[in-house]
Amino acid sequence: MIWTEIKIKSTPESEEAISNILYEAGADGVVIESPNNLSILKNKEVLWDYIDDDLINMDPEVSIIKGYINETENVKEAIAQIKKRIDQLPSFGLNTGNVETTITEVDQDDWENSWKQYYKPTLIGQHFIIKPSWEPYISQEGDLIIEMDPGMAFGSGLHETTQLCIINLEKHVKEGDIVFDIGCGSGILSLAAANLNCKKVIGVDVDSLAVQVAKENAIHNRLDKIIDVRQGDLLDVVDEKADVIVANILAEVIVKLADQIKPCLKENGIFISSGIILSKVELVVDSLLSNGFEIIEVQRMGEWAAIMAQYKG
Repeated sequence: MIWTEIKIKSTPESEEAISNILYEAGADGVVIESPNNLSILKNKEVLWDYIDDDLINMDPEVSIIKGYINETENVKEAIAQIKKRIDQLPSFGLNTGNVETTITEVDQDDWENSWKQYYKPTLIGQHFIIKPSWEPYISQEGDLIIEMDPGMAFGSGLHETTQLCIINLEKHVKEGDIVFDIGCGSGILSLAAANLNCKKVIGVDVDSLAVQVAKENAIHNRLDKIIDVRQGDLLDVVDEKADVIVANILAEVIVKLADQIKPCLKENGIFISSGIILSKVELVVDSLLSNGFEIIEVQRMGEWAAIMAQYKG
């Protein structure tokens, strides 16, 4: 089968947003070639036996995001939609740099192999191993394994914002907790919470594809009895309160959520928010403080931050 490869040259800061844009435009898979991945490999938290030379030699200010669309689909319309949405990203505070877009045709074997070149078992936090199904891994005592294939996911789990959320779920989720995952995407954060012996996880997303993928990943990891994925806005689809709410989305959305999530969070409940570029940290902190939250901690990784806050009512 022949596929259309949409190759976008942008910045590490915008790679996650562009990846989501490609999926929402109909891409069946996305590959991210990023200097962020190299920094993670170098800290020995990824179980690799080699690192590709192309990754080592990448410009640290550039990320390559490749999306793959079936040739039989309306490719021209999809490309126009993708370009339009990328042009809008700076209005959300993301630096996209000098965006370059290249369109080529590739054979299915080529892009399937490119998944495997950049996707290996990865240690995140103290116990979580994120791995693809094709990679063997000998489990160690205390490992919490999440199995996700790139073709099933919106992200690999390597992105700093995802790591920050998982690290802090590990820190704040207690046995028997109820956890809400807002904008759940692939469901990776829901899977992490479910692995921490919580009572229930509710993943919420407005996008039907995200809901479908998150449900599939919950079933694949045998956690579908704990994880309930729902489509819609949080207040419209949830009528109970959580001990922990996690949201890995844009800073501007978190600012709005600071008020909206209050009816959904127990007193002294924890709100873990990420997807926040460093220049927006103060904006989010101010919004949380004005809505009855106490800031527990602000963590930074690369160009991104996560803010942990406790609701005081």
